[in-house]
Amino acid sequence: MATKRKNVPPPPSNKAAFEEYVQRGWASPFGLDYVFVLNPQFRAPELVSAYGGTVGIRWVNFAQIKWSSIEKTAPKDNRHTYDWTALDDGVREWQYFGIHIMMSLINYNSWATASPNTKENVYLKGPLKWIQQFSDYLPKPEHRQDFRDYITSLVERYDGDGIDDMPGLLFPVLHYQLGNEYDNELFWAGTVDEYLIYLQEGYLAAKKANKDVKIILSGVNFESPTGFYEKTLSPRESQFFRMALPQAEKHMVDLSARMNRFSTKTVAACKYYDILDIRWPFYGKIKHGKRLLQKYGCKDKEIWSAEAYSQFPLLVPPVIATALHPYPTPSKSKEYYRILKNRRSPLFEKVNAWYRGLQAAYVVKQFMAGLSAGTRKIMMGWGFDGQSVLAPYPMAVDGLYSGTYKKLWPAGHTFKVMIAELNGITLCRRLSTPDYVYVYECTVRNGEKVLVAFYDDHIGQNLDEPLGHTRLQLPFRAKSAKVTHIITTIDQMEPKVEQVQTRHGKLPLTLTEYPIFIQARHR
Repeated sequence: MATKRKNVPPPPSNKAAFEEYVQRGWASPFGLDYVFVLNPQFRAPELVSAYGGTVGIRWVNFAQIKWSSIEKTAPKDNRHTYDWTALDDGVREWQYFGIHIMMSLINYNSWATASPNTKENVYLKGPLKWIQQFSDYLPKPEHRQDFRDYITSLVERYDGDGIDDMPGLLFPVLHYQLGNEYDNELFWAGTVDEYLIYLQEGYLAAKKANKDVKIILSGVNFESPTGFYEKTLSPRESQFFRMALPQAEKHMVDLSARMNRFSTKTVAACKYYDILDIRWPFYGKIKHGKRLLQKYGCKDKEIWSAEAYSQFPLLVPPVIATALHPYPTPSKSKEYYRILKNRRSPLFEKVNAWYRGLQAAYVVKQFMAGLSAGTRKIMMGWGFDGQSVLAPYPMAVDGLYSGTYKKLWPAGHTFKVMIAELNGITLCRRLSTPDYVYVYECTVRNGEKVLVAFYDDHIGQNLDEPLGHTRLQLPFRAKSAKVTHIITTIDQMEPKVEQVQTRHGKLPLTLTEYPIFIQARHR
C-alpha cells in the first residue's frame, strides 16, 4: 500500500499557494543535512513526509552526489551517458513538500580521476594511505573537459530555465557545494593549490549553465578554539579544552593545523565561490569566518553552516579544536554510549529517554548560537540514526529520525516547534543576561519578537545528576506571555504551552537546560 503524504505545506496542485510557500522558504535558515539521496532509503516517502510534512523543514542538503554514480563510464566519441534516475526521483520527492535543495558533490570517478601526487600525509599513512586513492582529486588531463561538461550538465538539468530541465522539476535548484571538507586529506587527496584549480574550473562550468547558480565552499574548519555562545572561550570551556587537548593524538593535532591552513587559504579565493560554509554553527567560529572574509575583501559572501550534528556530545572529539563542545561531556559518557547502541541493555530505555531530551535541547542551542552570529542557513543532521552495535559514533545516536523505530525523535519534533515559532525569522540577537542565562530576541513575522531562553552552566551532568536551572525576572512589557516548551519526551507530539503573567514589568521564569519560546500576549 502506498504511503499517504502529509500535505502540511500546500500541494503543488495548488499552484499559487505552493509557489508562495516555496518563495517564503528561500530565506528560511531551517535545513536538514546528511540526506544521501542516491540511496533509496533517503527517498522513501515516509521519511520525506516526516521532514517535509511534519517537521516542515525548508532546505535539505543532498550529500554525496557522486559523479561516478551518474556517469559510470567514460564518454565515447565525446558523447556522455548520464543516468539521472535516482537524483531525479530524489528531487521530485523532496520538492513535493516545497523544500529547497543544495547538493554536495563528490567527484571521484575511477575512469576520470588522476592519481594524486601526494607527499607525506598527516594521518593517512602506512596501510591507511590506500584510502586516499578513492578521495576527490583533479581529473586526468584528458578528462578535464569531461568534468566541466558534467558540472554544466548537472546545473542545467535542475536550474529551471526551460533548457534541458528535469521532467517534473517544480522550481530551480541553484546551490552546489564542490566537495566536502577538502581541508581533510580523507576527502581531498591534493594540495590546497590543486584544490583552487579544481574550484575555479567547477565554478566556471556551473556558471556557464546558469549565472545565478551559487557555489558553496567545501566546508571549512579553524584551528583556534572559539566559544560556543561567544567569540572566546568561557572559563569552563577553557578548562574543558585544557583537559581534552592532551588526549588528542599528535597526528590529529597536526591534522587540525593542516585543516586551518587549508581553510584559511581557500576562504581567500572568494572570486570562485558565493557562499562560505563554516563547520560548525558555533558563535566564535562564525565570527572568525566573518573576520577572514573582511580581511580578504570578501565581506559580501553569505555564511552558511551546511553541516551540523544534532547529537548531545558524549565522546571527546578526536580533533579537539575543530569540534569543541560547549561543555564537558558527562563523566559516564562512554557507558551511556555503549547502552545507546545496545537495545537489549536493561538500561536502554532509561538512558535513551534521558539522551533524547538533551539532544532536543542541543538542536535549539546550536541554532541560537549560529543565527545570532550571522550564519544564514543551518543544515542540521543526521537524516536518521540506527542504534546498532555496529554503527559508528555519532551516526548511531544523532539522528532526528529513528531508522530503527521509524519515527521522529524528540529532537525532530522540537525542530518542528522551533520552525513554527520562528517562522519568517529575519534577525536573532542575544540579550544581556546573568552568567549561564541565555535569552535571544528573534524578529519574525511582521516584525514580531519571539524570545528563546534557557540556562546552560557548561557542565555535562550524568543521568543521575540534576540539570542546572535558575530563576529569572525577565523585563517584559506585555501583560502576559505565551510560553512554549520544547519537546523532550519520546512519542510526545505537541509541546506544552502555558500563559505566564507579568508582575511589575517582569516575567517570572524558571529556566532549565531545555529552551522555551516566549511570545507577548497583550490582552
